[in-house]
Amino acid sequence: MALNMYFKNGIIRKTRCQISDELVPALYQIHDNASFPQLTWLIDNLYDNPQIQPDISHALVDEILAFEKLILSLHLPFPRVPLQKMQNFFMQAATSQQTIHTSND
Repeated sequence: MALNMYFKNGIIRKTRCQISDELVPALYQIHDNASFPQLTWLIDNLYDNPQIQPDISHALVDEILAFEKLILSLHLPFPRVPLQKMQNFFMQAATSQQTIHTSND
């Protein structure tokens, strides 16, 4: 079950992103790792429709970058494009100080 995320971008427009089912196993690689507390929180709350505040979005950006570096250093395959899209989405939300809303499909 995918997690759909969005934040308001203007009066009517919404910027959207999705954590797909294919990305979840990659995220579970760092579940409960002390270096990734916000990603662990996101995984734990994935299906509870969490709202993500701008400060959490900013922390998630930093953790996603660290996660990419870790995976690259270990020469492991990972869904690079979906992870980078998610990072860009969180960065836009943090920069514009927008709360991210979520829903499951």
